[in-house]
Amino acid sequence: MRYEETDLSSLTKRPFRFECGIQLLCISGRSIISTGVEQYDFCKTSELIFLAGSLIEVIKPSPDFKVRMLLFPKNIFLKAALPIDTSYFNYMSEAPYFKHAANDTSLASWKRVNQWMDMAELLFSHPAKYFREQLEQNFLQSLFMWIFNTIPQQYLSIHNKYSRKQILYHRFMVLLREHSTQEHQINYYANQLCITPRYLNEVVIQYSNGRTPKQLIDEQLTAELKVQLSNPSLSIMEIAQLFNFQEPANVSRFFKKNTGMSPKEFRSRNKL
Repeated sequence: MRYEETDLSSLTKRPFRFECGIQLLCISGRSIISTGVEQYDFCKTSELIFLAGSLIEVIKPSPDFKVRMLLFPKNIFLKAALPIDTSYFNYMSEAPYFKHAANDTSLASWKRVNQWMDMAELLFSHPAKYFREQLEQNFLQSLFMWIFNTIPQQYLSIHNKYSRKQILYHRFMVLLREHSTQEHQINYYANQLCITPRYLNEVVIQYSNGRTPKQLIDEQLTAELKVQLSNPSLSIMEIAQLFNFQEPANVSRFFKKNTGMSPKEFRSRNKL
């Protein structure tokens, strides 16, 4: 695990995919945090948690933008999560953003979540010499248990009152964030949700301002491709293999269709 206080300036130049879990607390300023097709207004007292990692890009940060960041490996997360009811993790995956609003209860939770970050800073700013894995697992498990005990009941009750379509939409967005690099077709997501592609199309159009599932898949895939194209050590052939394209030419056609430029032109404009 790793703790850091940062302005995330490297993520303003180009997006980056975190393969580990990530927790962010905004302690000053404001920015838009983009995960591809989703964007969050991230300002002071805001919190984001991506349990399974995510693509992240920082857009238009204010000069004083700063966050506290905790990164946790997937293997530690899986061990920490074992005794905890999966319904809580489903909620966090579907609602990764939380604003600690300006009232006594939420400000108290903001103070306490920063105390957890203080402990993370103490434990993980420098690797522990002994019992490292046990320290990480115990800390993360305790943190999650505390979070689940402090999620305001009104948020859980609202979530429990979601219609079936709303729940399906949120679950589709979680699947998209996690699987878009490998799965490019609507049928995969419909099968995972146990619904027909036609019904998924109806659900997504209703809750995404008229965009279709295929449009969202392509938007997310384009954002993910930009991350890998920003790595000059990867060839187009290697990127095609990473993203489950049969031929490099298919990557080029897809990318040009969705951005107006070829992968080579993108790299040239970004001086890669």
